[in-house]
Amino acid sequence: MNNTVKHAILGCLASLSFTASANIGIDPATNQAIEKILSEFNSSGKPALAVTVIKEGKPIYEKAFGSANLEYKTPATVNTKFQVDAFAWEFIAYATLTLEAQGKIKLDDDIRKYLPELPDLGEKVTVDHLLSSTDGYYGYKTLKSLAGWETKDPEQHKSILQVIKSQKALNFKPGKAFSPTGDTRLILLARIVESVTGQSFDAYCNSQIFAPLGMSNTVFLYDSNQAPDNTAVPYRSDSNGTYKRDYGDTTAPGPVNLYTSIRDLSIWRSHISLRTPGINSLVKKMNSPIKLDGGAMIKDVASISNYGQQHVGKERGIPKVYLRGISGGYSSTLFRFPEQDFSVIVLSSGLAYNGSYGMQIANLFMNNHFPEPETIDYTKIEGVKLSRQQLQQFVGSYWNPIRALSARVHLKDDVLYYSRVDGSDGNALIPLGNSTFQITIEGDDKILLKFIDKAGGKDMNYTVNDSDSVVFESYKPTSYANNEMTQFTGTFYSNELNSSFVFDVNNGVLTASNIRSGTIKFKPLSPNMFSGDKSFLRGIRFIRGNNNEVTGFKVAVDTVRSLVFKKVHEDNNRKLSSL
Repeated sequence: MNNTVKHAILGCLASLSFTASANIGIDPATNQAIEKILSEFNSSGKPALAVTVIKEGKPIYEKAFGSANLEYKTPATVNTKFQVDAFAWEFIAYATLTLEAQGKIKLDDDIRKYLPELPDLGEKVTVDHLLSSTDGYYGYKTLKSLAGWETKDPEQHKSILQVIKSQKALNFKPGKAFSPTGDTRLILLARIVESVTGQSFDAYCNSQIFAPLGMSNTVFLYDSNQAPDNTAVPYRSDSNGTYKRDYGDTTAPGPVNLYTSIRDLSIWRSHISLRTPGINSLVKKMNSPIKLDGGAMIKDVASISNYGQQHVGKERGIPKVYLRGISGGYSSTLFRFPEQDFSVIVLSSGLAYNGSYGMQIANLFMNNHFPEPETIDYTKIEGVKLSRQQLQQFVGSYWNPIRALSARVHLKDDVLYYSRVDGSDGNALIPLGNSTFQITIEGDDKILLKFIDKAGGKDMNYTVNDSDSVVFESYKPTSYANNEMTQFTGTFYSNELNSSFVFDVNNGVLTASNIRSGTIKFKPLSPNMFSGDKSFLRGIRFIRGNNNEVTGFKVAVDTVRSLVFKKVHEDNNRKLSSL
């Protein structure tokens, strides 16, 4: 049967039913309430969405809605595959910790024991550092963009290893700092599994995890850029509500290019909920908090915080584990409440974010467990009264040099506002003390700003609930006239990446261009510090020589904190342009 006939038959079947489900253990009223929450997806004209609810290790609700292919109205089922992005991380951690439990690796081993091809960068990087995102390796996604190479080939992890081999220094001393967006570590962990087992990572996971559990619709896509059979097509709707295919900018490297179904994720989460000694000890390790070498727990605002590569926080006063994946039109979310042994997972192929549906479903089951309301009532917060003069001292521009994030605090009608977007009023701040403010934002998260005086300005500490602080440094915005901007122009080259950017001034705006990476526009922040409009050059700092001339720039983003591009003299510039 050819594909056209097959799709046509499936399209006819879609007119009979838009859903596929396994309603296992909930009462009719709860079932009806879930159906109401997801009713907009119960149509052949909507992209696929699939849900599973798991209680005490057993799926009590599974259902798929919409079409896996809108062109042919192919109905989604609980076995339809989705690309799940960050959900791959848990399997990388599980495979690594399984080998540790078997005595085949040790977490405090130098990773060069298993990957001797990596260069000696003067510091011991351990398996634990990789699992904790405290390793200091440059992030491969940023390196790809800086080097100007993009590929649709899942085998790109081999190229990534080649780029990492050329790295000359680490971002920081391993175990002494945390990288919220560290990603190279995942490729290295998968490569360690391959080195120890003698199997490719996808083959190992299939033989040791997926096949034994009956997860027949789960696969790491290593050897093809074509999605496997029975995969939902990813879409995004435009401003007119028209759905268009959206596969994202690139294909993920094989070790993080995971496709799975909602049925298989039900099987997986049921498996790791088993109370058998072997599984229990492994899962306990996966749920352990990650730490710096000195023992300080990492409680990031939104990144990983346990060995299972998930974020641990709170929802309305009780512990919650959260995981989100996004790739093109695919979106995946997990909410897990460990004390109640309850989880809900949502996979979709037509939403930028589907977590709101997951939390609405969780609220149906968990509402009696939450000690705090769904949203904060800010009228009940007893703030302190500060004069306009007292408030004025906090007004200014702020910059986080690690995450390359800018923020602004401004005063309007005797109220302070916090904003991340130029020209936006942002969110009002409630004074809780002389230097501490609470941001008014919809939801239950308690977001605080605490200002600390320091020489030459202030630090603004941003926390969510009991997270670690994200520290923003105050700065006085700098502007340059057109003739002053020319000092930053020219060609800048990185020997490590064999890549260059040409800086120029266009209509008063500093720009950098690379034939493969496109054009980046910059705005000045403080002297020599600029922020770009693309994430891989969100922050750069120009370097000056003995005569105050610009000699290069240093990349200043989380996963690449010290890579230098040197300014090329005119003769060398001609040589580069001729290559």
